[in-house]
Amino acid sequence: MGHQQLYWSHPRKFGQGSRSCRVCSNRHGLIRKYGLNMCRQCFRQYAKDIGFIKVRGPRRRHSPAGRRTCGPRL
Repeated sequence: MGHQQLYWSHPRKFGQGSRSCRVCSNRHGLIRKYGLNMCRQCFRQYAKDIGFIKVRGPRRRHSPAGRRTCGPRL
C-alpha cells in the first residue's frame, strides 16, 4: 500500500474534518447555523449579499467609577 492509497483514506463522516466552508474550503471558524456552512471570514465578506444586517441594541450607560447602581444609596 503506497502513500496515495493511505493519504486521506480514513472516512470523514462526522466531526470538524468532515465539514468545510462552501466558499474557500477552510475548516476553521465554520458557521453552520441556518445551513450557512461558511467560515467566519467569508461570512463577514458576504453577509450583506446574503441579507444579514447588523442590529445594535440600546447602548448601556456605564455608571461613574465608585458608584453603586443596585440597591439603596446610603
